[in-house]
Amino acid sequence: MKKNKPKKEEIVVFAFKKGSQGRFEESDNSSYRFVDASIEKMMTGHNVFSDKIGISGYREDLVSYISSLIDVYVRIYNVEIDKVEDFDHIDFDPDLDIDDSIV
Repeated sequence: MKKNKPKKEEIVVFAFKKGSQGRFEESDNSSYRFVDASIEKMMTGHNVFSDKIGISGYREDLVSYISSLIDVYVRIYNVEIDKVEDFDHIDFDPDLDIDDSIV
């Protein structure tokens, strides 16, 4: 199958179906709790609360925001990150069921 060249869009929206990202028990995962607390702090700072949220902006701003969360988390928990040479995003895609894709 030939891959088509990606087309340029004015805006791209990614939406997650409720419960679609459950890969671990949230209460036992420090990174989940850290990100949840960061979002909670952002909402509290603007005196709002909701279980449904949207974060949007220009790509470079979102990349900066997410990478700053990672940087702070790494410093707080003294995490060592090793470079992965042969990274395959398919291995980490929760929407793909590897067992079902093997024929």
